[in-house]
Amino acid sequence: MHLSRKIHILLVSLFVAIIVGGLVAIKVGNEQKTAKRRNKAFSSITDTSSLMPFTGKGPEVCEEIPFSIVSVFVEVYGVDFQNSLLKVSSVFLPCGSFVGSFDSMELFLGQNISFSIDAQASTFPAGQAMTPKLSSVYLNGDVNNYPLDQFDAIFMIRGRYGPTNSELPIQVVVYGAPLGYSLSVETTANQQNTAVAVSVSLRRTAPILGFAFIIMALMWAMSLLAVAVAYFTWFIKKDRKSELPYIIFSVTLLFAMPTIRNAMPNAPPIGVLADQMVTGWAMLLLSLSVISHFVNVLYHTYRDWVVATEHGDAV
Repeated sequence: MHLSRKIHILLVSLFVAIIVGGLVAIKVGNEQKTAKRRNKAFSSITDTSSLMPFTGKGPEVCEEIPFSIVSVFVEVYGVDFQNSLLKVSSVFLPCGSFVGSFDSMELFLGQNISFSIDAQASTFPAGQAMTPKLSSVYLNGDVNNYPLDQFDAIFMIRGRYGPTNSELPIQVVVYGAPLGYSLSVETTANQQNTAVAVSVSLRRTAPILGFAFIIMALMWAMSLLAVAVAYFTWFIKKDRKSELPYIIFSVTLLFAMPTIRNAMPNAPPIGVLADQMVTGWAMLLLSLSVISHFVNVLYHTYRDWVVATEHGDAV
């Protein structure tokens, strides 16, 4: 008995250690993946021969960029799949002749600059700093395939400057780690580096897919268990009517199933592929199980009344 107690304590301790270790591993792994994705940048510059060299005095942040160019750092930070929008933020860094003046805090433009990201335009007057901008671009994809849905976005970035509205040489750096998605980016610039096409592909991350499929499997398992209990009451315990715990079990699962379904990470409204493959069937099976239990209760209640009547015991 004493040895058995020690074994139980050991098993419980091991179980708790596995759970805690797994949670810590997931947390650390996600932090490392996020840092890796954020540090993974996709630059549009492939040929610098068309750029104008700059040898004058410039801000310290531009020391490694010896050209007259404006760098655009585009972060993909959000996905609005319901409105088919990809959310991006843009930070601008002018260097070379485009910097009019600077101090330890800000860079101020030497001439007017305008930018267009997809169909959204921004203008920065000379003598002012280039403030970050938030934009939304069209996102192509079908959320109805959740959790196997995929999204793609293609948008153009261009710039103009000066009184003649000349084409602006730009460098576009794209990065990001939107919640629940893995990011794949391709940037393509023209020979003059004045126009950049950005192609973004988004897929659900492995943890999102894993949790979604686990929840879907649990929904199937609970529904099939409810059907098994209903079958048991009819064909195994033929002479006894459904017991109250069986009925409570099925009814509780029936009303809890939508909540369990909504626990799938980043899940869209009901009606997607996961619902067609799991939720709808689960609700159907649970509804049939509940009906089966009530029919069973009515059947046995009626049969008991008939038996009582035949023996003259009915009230």
